Amino acid sequence: MIGKIALGVFVASTSLASLLCAQTKINHPLDGLASNEYWIVHDVLHSSGHWTDKTLVASLLLHEPVKQVVLDWKPGQPIPREADVVLESQGKTIEARVDIVNQKLEFWNEVPEVQAPITQTELDTMNDVAKKDPRVIAALKARGITNLATVRCDMIPLTFTILPEQNSHRIGYGTCADGHGAFHSWGRAVEGLYVVADMTAEKILNVIDHGPVPVSRGDINFEEAAAFPREGTKPIQVAQPLGPGYKIVDGEVQWQNWHFRFRLDPRVGPVVNLVRYQDGNRLRSILYEGSLSEMYVPYMDPDLGWHSRAFLDAGEFLLGGLIKPVAPEDCPSHAQYFPGIVPSDSGTPVLVGRLACLFEHTTDSPAWRHFEDGVLSVRPSRELVLRTSAVAGNYDYLLDWIFQQDGTIRVAVGATGIVETKAVKETIAHAMHDGSSALEHGTLVDKNLLAVNHDHYLSYRLDLDVDGTDNSFLIHRLVAEALSGQARKSIWAAQSSLAKTEKDAILDIDLRHPGMWHFINPSQHGAMGYSTGYEIMPGPTAVSFVSPDDPAQKRGGFSAHQMWVTPYNPDELYAAGVYVTRNKKSDGLPEWTRANRPIENKDIVGWYTLGFHHVVRLEDWPVMPVLWHDFLIRPANFFEKNPALTLPHEP
Repeated sequence: MIGKIALGVFVASTSLASLLCAQTKINHPLDGLASNEYWIVHDVLHSSGHWTDKTLVASLLLHEPVKQVVLDWKPGQPIPREADVVLESQGKTIEARVDIVNQKLEFWNEVPEVQAPITQTELDTMNDVAKKDPRVIAALKARGITNLATVRCDMIPLTFTILPEQNSHRIGYGTCADGHGAFHSWGRAVEGLYVVADMTAEKILNVIDHGPVPVSRGDINFEEAAAFPREGTKPIQVAQPLGPGYKIVDGEVQWQNWHFRFRLDPRVGPVVNLVRYQDGNRLRSILYEGSLSEMYVPYMDPDLGWHSRAFLDAGEFLLGGLIKPVAPEDCPSHAQYFPGIVPSDSGTPVLVGRLACLFEHTTDSPAWRHFEDGVLSVRPSRELVLRTSAVAGNYDYLLDWIFQQDGTIRVAVGATGIVETKAVKETIAHAMHDGSSALEHGTLVDKNLLAVNHDHYLSYRLDLDVDGTDNSFLIHRLVAEALSGQARKSIWAAQSSLAKTEKDAILDIDLRHPGMWHFINPSQHGAMGYSTGYEIMPGPTAVSFVSPDDPAQKRGGFSAHQMWVTPYNPDELYAAGVYVTRNKKSDGLPEWTRANRPIENKDIVGWYTLGFHHVVRLEDWPVMPVLWHDFLIRPANFFEKNPALTLPHEP
């Protein structure tokens, strides 16, 4: 659920002028949109003859040139620049593209049977409308709430159909919360009261009231929690008196043997691209582009008002950008911070400081070690971290791209923030070991307050280009091998096969039938004859096991599998499709892969699903500790030997 999110400017110690200046120079076709480019897009749209005072910008993103144009581009050549815009205009969804270089509108097309992402303007408008509706006022009064200054009512367009009115209107459906006495309203939901609204007509269609449920009044002001050192705490200082070990040249980060670029995208957050590794005298390509693609968070409660909560956060709620500022407490003291620009609902640029941080640090483990015949050989390690913070209403996620000295990229997600709760009549829970067979839909974290069970699924789009664009997907399956005439009865061996089509590459983690997932270049071979490759190595994860014909699951269908592979298509960027709000057509990975397109020795894209089930603990309230999940993108026969072999004895 999404509460009101401020779209203000958060600027670090660096001056605002220097931040703005840093955003105006474009060095590469994949650089994020600069402030002057936002203004060009704004002016072109407003002068197009299509714009009205009811037109809202729901999304404004860089339109990437097709890959070959980018790969062929050389510094000094003209830089192609275009922007894709999605607009909400009186219930209509509009797609527009602006040629920034020539300052012209390329097209303005209405897209039928889909809805644009929600905008902050719509949320604010309908909050005001709801709080003036006599039925809402009466329902709140029946619950003892008469001061509406601290009440917030959010009606959100739904991803799937639960109301017949959705077939022809932009319908918002939601609840109210009373934040009186707290800094936020999470945990203060007015349960049993649901509001249905026509977002276009700015009208409340229906108020559903199932009667008052006690609102929890427990202490939720974690912001005021005392901050003091625990006994025995001593200062830990990390400093780089000679400056960072990396450098940034015309937007390219160069660290150790790594070279890469990144931009901060309003929809999916950090996008790393043109990731290459200096291997001797060869600068070798690994990853053309990698980013989060979509986030699917379905709640597991059958009650009215809860079974509809199955959010696709990246596609539904741009609201000033998916990622929000990182604080000095999020990053080491020596980190470098980067601002970003996001669009307002009118398409004007909004500068947000400290939208990402970059830092290197020593790790808590060696790069390698061995003890033999009294001789200990060991090398310490360090790594480079690009960190951002995605905020989706109540949840925060730390999103890390971590570059390691052995050629591995670790992608990590740290979930924190506030779990979503519903008001209930219960004040104390039954013991879980009391023999009850009742189904539980959540955890009672306070009197009259239930934290609802839910899932998190994050799809990562990984356009691997291992030593070039034409790659294949190799599956190493570990299979049992029977033995006879020996003491051992069986062992296992690796059996490799190439995925020839998309359906061959739809894979799940199975501990009983393990396998390794390699992206290889069949035309490039190392000294031992193996095709050069990179492996996607899963970490702890989860898979959706709800019914595949469930309407929410259909929207988040990518969550049914951990691995997908598709041929490169510049229009296939998001695992659930471009439009996730009330899209009447099937879209995303399950739909694309129905074609079962060939993927052998072609430009291919991997899609990895990182997931976790969340049965809330008391320790997750009122704000949950950071819980990390990750996966690795690591070399597999890419190098001739351990690339960290010659690291120095000092980190």
